[in-house]
Amino acid sequence: MIVAITVQAELTLYQFNILGMFLCALIDSEIYLKLPQGYKPPLGKTTKLLRSLYGLKQAPTVFHSLFESWLLRYGFTAIVGDQVTFLLRCGTSVVLLSIYVDNGIAATNDEKLYRQFLADLSKDFELSDQGK
Repeated sequence: MIVAITVQAELTLYQFNILGMFLCALIDSEIYLKLPQGYKPPLGKTTKLLRSLYGLKQAPTVFHSLFESWLLRYGFTAIVGDQVTFLLRCGTSVVLLSIYVDNGIAATNDEKLYRQFLADLSKDFELSDQGK
C-alpha cells in the first residue's frame, strides 16, 4: 500500500531498521527461563526474564505495542484497517510510515520533517538509516 501511495502522490521513500528491537521492550508477563546445561544458579534462585528476547513468541507483539505507543505520542495516527501503517501530518507535510518486524519504510513530501522524526526516534531506539 505505501509504495502505491508514494508513486501516486509523488512522495520520496526512505527505509530504516530498528537494531536489537526485540531487546527494546519490557515484557508484561512473568516468564522464567530454563538455564543452559552446565549453568547452575545459586540454590533457591530462578531466572526471570525482564526484557523481550529474539525467539520469544511474545516478542513481536510486545515490541509492536511499545513502538505504536511511541508513534502515537509523537503525533502519528494509526491507519484504520492496517495495524502497521501510521500517518503524521504537519500542515501540508506528511510522513506515511509502515513497520514490519524491525524494518520501517517511510514516504514523505518533506525530507526535513522526516529527518527530524528519525532523529527523535533514534533517541529511544537504535536505528540504521538505509536512506532513499
